[in-house]
Amino acid sequence: MSTFYFFGSDIAGMFGPAFLLKLYVSGALTGSAFFLAEMACLAPREEGFGGWKTPMLGASAAVRATVFLEIFLYPKRMLYLHFCIPVPAAIAGAGFIGADLWRVKKGQSGVAGSAHLGGAFVAALVWAKLKGWI
Repeated sequence: MSTFYFFGSDIAGMFGPAFLLKLYVSGALTGSAFFLAEMACLAPREEGFGGWKTPMLGASAAVRATVFLEIFLYPKRMLYLHFCIPVPAAIAGAGFIGADLWRVKKGQSGVAGSAHLGGAFVAALVWAKLKGWI
C-alpha cells in the first residue's frame, strides 16, 4: 500500500480524490474479471473451482491501475525499484507487463498476473480517454 500512497497521491493531486477512487474501484473490478476469465479459460479442468491456488482479492490490480496511469502520463520519469535502482518508468512498465504475462503463461505462481494485467488495461483506457482517443 506504500506504492499506492505515493502514486495515488500524485494522481489525486492531478485529478482529484473522486477520480482516484473511480480508478481504484475500476482497477479492482476489472482485475477480478481478468482473473476469473483466466481461471475459466486457462485453469486445468481437473482442479475445478476449489483447486485454484492463486487467491485474488483485487487490491493489487487496483494499485497496478494507479501505477500504470502514472507511467502512461510520465513515461520518462525515473522510478526507483527497491528504493535504489533508477529505471525510466516506461522500461519499468514494460518489465511489469512482461512479468505478469510470464506469470499467466507459467500458471499458478501465487501472484495473479492476469489481475495485474486487468489493472494495467484500465489505466490504458483511462489514459486513452484523457488523450481524447476514445
